Amino acid sequence: MIPLNSVIPAHIEERTIRISRQVLILAALVALISLLLDYGFYLSPVTRLTLEFIDVLVGMIFLTDLLVQLIVRRQRWHYVRTNLVKYVLGALLVIQFVMIDLLLYKPIFPELYLLFKPVYLTKLYLVVIQFYIVGNLIFGFIKLNQRITQIGVSPAQFMLTGFGGLILIGTGLLMLPKATTGSIRLIDAFFTATSAVCVTGLIVVDTATAFTRFGQLIILGLIQIGGLGIMTITSFFTLIFGLRLSGRERVLLRDVISVENLSMLGSMLRMIILTTFAIELAGTFFLYWSWVAVLPPTEALYVAMFHAISAFCNAGFSTFSDSLMSTVSHVPVNGVVCLLIITGGLGFGTLRNLGEVFFRSPSYTTPQLKVQTRLVLLISAILLVSGACLFFALEYHYSLANLSTGEKIIASVFQSVTFRTAGFNTVDFAHLHDSTLVLGMMLMFIGGAPGSTAGGIKVTTIGILIATVISASQGKTRLELFRRTIPSTVLYQALVVITMYLAIVMSVSFLLTVTEHHIRPIQLMFETVSAVGTVGLSTGITAQLSTFGKLLITLTMFLGRVGPFTLALAIGQKHVIETYQYPSEGVQIG
Repeated sequence: MIPLNSVIPAHIEERTIRISRQVLILAALVALISLLLDYGFYLSPVTRLTLEFIDVLVGMIFLTDLLVQLIVRRQRWHYVRTNLVKYVLGALLVIQFVMIDLLLYKPIFPELYLLFKPVYLTKLYLVVIQFYIVGNLIFGFIKLNQRITQIGVSPAQFMLTGFGGLILIGTGLLMLPKATTGSIRLIDAFFTATSAVCVTGLIVVDTATAFTRFGQLIILGLIQIGGLGIMTITSFFTLIFGLRLSGRERVLLRDVISVENLSMLGSMLRMIILTTFAIELAGTFFLYWSWVAVLPPTEALYVAMFHAISAFCNAGFSTFSDSLMSTVSHVPVNGVVCLLIITGGLGFGTLRNLGEVFFRSPSYTTPQLKVQTRLVLLISAILLVSGACLFFALEYHYSLANLSTGEKIIASVFQSVTFRTAGFNTVDFAHLHDSTLVLGMMLMFIGGAPGSTAGGIKVTTIGILIATVISASQGKTRLELFRRTIPSTVLYQALVVITMYLAIVMSVSFLLTVTEHHIRPIQLMFETVSAVGTVGLSTGITAQLSTFGKLLITLTMFLGRVGPFTLALAIGQKHVIETYQYPSEGVQIG
């Protein structure tokens, strides 16, 4: 055996590493297929036993690679430090091998053998093997992500390809036999995966009855990843695995999560992940105690977790066929879900700024609320209150007719909150008055805050436009807000965003009226605005759409999630600084 302190010739090291990488890629593909077959298909005992053998074989290949790397690399200890998580996982696997050998095949310790039954040991062994395989697959995905970022893709292109790839993966997973209670059409799986990744909530099949628990967990995973974003998730796992973000990755991540400078990147990333899971955990806790009285404990925990994640990510998916209509008068459920929706719709930048102001440590400088934070809070509060009052007035004798006054108020507030982004409902939207549908379209079109999981043109966009109108009426030549001057480029971007969203809504609505003759135009427009605003509310027509109509809504959801402005940047040319200027000439407006 070659001693660890020896130096391997460079050409042997390079050739061995290249062969090892090729073997690992093949092993990873085999492992991925094995996991998909194991969890996604109904298998015979012989097939399952074969897959278990394959899992063990793949685990041994990964372990052998760790040993080979330790032998052939000249900077072996540096490699161990940068791949520490892989070696920790490998150590766990070796420990598991030893446990199986001692307790199962050679029961040297009879007491332990009786405590850990052979069947339990075997299951634990396979779980550790699969955990190890998944860990290595994640590690490989991180390495692939790092290579992709080095080819010069822009943040817009990365977001576009990331969401698109995740949708295709989700579609494939939802087509697995174990994901559905029956069979599902490809278009319906594609629609559902897009709706989950884009945190929309529009459905063409009933989530509660069409999907198994496994299928619902796939949807929940797509919601979580889609809500946080591909770049955020991969960067988080990069840090967890003890790796460093490359310079290109740091620049991409800075643009994706809207951090002002690179020095704040790590703290902002940790804040996003920790805040997300802390809020979702708190939401799960409170919803559990709301549902445990009417559901079995394990079912209540699952339902609470699903709705907490769905609400915070503003997805609107529910494990109940009637969404939350059965809880229309349940104050705790309505209150917790509303708080989760509002918090998720404020955006991480707003939450961070609020945390700096209200939970700051003693320092020489006192953090102030930023203009964006003030604008988000102001416009959000105005929309919430006005939306609730108008819904109460418009639906008093319609969908709210059979409720008490207190229940009418609760339902009105909930609908005002969910209209702007979430997609849950506690009243039947199929029976809403047309004027209420118009109100809903206005709220859905505006949406939530930038940097959040909410869609729409964003509350800051409408705030900037209103501030521009006020400034123009006062004869000002500059846009001023909260004693700050807003750059003219911000107004330019706001006009571009609202124009693109209007163009999408008008175009898709027109095409739907051509293909869906049996549905009222106002319902089709409501569906379109709901899709582009990634809201997920519907008057019940989604499942009635033709295949072309479903594809149109699917595309609209995707555009709404990535943003038409982002799409334009992704497929357009790079930013160009003009070195010339034409003569000025005025044009009459209005």
